[in-house]
Amino acid sequence: MMLKEFFVDENITIPFKLFGKTHWFLMIMVLAGLILIYVSREKINQLSLITKRRIVVGFSLLLLANMIILYVSSFYYHSFDYKTMLPLHLCYLSNYFYIFVILFKKKSLYPYLYFLAFLGPIPAIIFFDVPSCWESFNFYLYIISHHLLVIMGLFTFYLYPKKMEVKHVIRLVIVLNILYVFMKIFNFYFDTNYFFTGVIPPFIIKLLPFLQYFPVFVILEGMEILIMGVLYSFFKKQV
Repeated sequence: MMLKEFFVDENITIPFKLFGKTHWFLMIMVLAGLILIYVSREKINQLSLITKRRIVVGFSLLLLANMIILYVSSFYYHSFDYKTMLPLHLCYLSNYFYIFVILFKKKSLYPYLYFLAFLGPIPAIIFFDVPSCWESFNFYLYIISHHLLVIMGLFTFYLYPKKMEVKHVIRLVIVLNILYVFMKIFNFYFDTNYFFTGVIPPFIIKLLPFLQYFPVFVILEGMEILIMGVLYSFFKKQV
């Protein structure tokens, strides 16, 4: 395979199929990883401070390298598309937030990191949509920035457990809604669909046709509150 094809992914020979074998394999691996972390939570928490720091910094640098490679390769091969590749997806924002919080030791922001590590990637993990699997950089990009982020989100929580409070949920909901409004305006002027403020992707509507009868905002807000509610209930019992 040519290096350009690995990064640009124009000729699809092994297509990714929604809820196909590869998709199920990845979701099962995420679930297995989360279960393993939960079972090993006491041992994880007892790691030395130096080991803990090396683990989270190492993962932060991996996330950063992942994003850098994406933009360097897309500009180099003239495949950058501002309509889909700007760092304005919630999952990418969650990646950058993890990097920022960890590298700059913003401990007061850890509760939000734990929420976003799940909130951003989970919808994309379930409704995974990339052209190719195993032979494309985009495939590994998504695994690192979604699947691994979820696993590391829980791992980081047990490394640095923080008490979750209702105020964390309320503040995050407010911030996300402000971002939603901002992206609504941005999408209107630049003909994009970041945060899915315009339309839910057709392949999701095809899979769940009843969604077409609900406003986009209601769908996104409902999903956001549902995931955050489950996370809050779980995290609160762990500390």
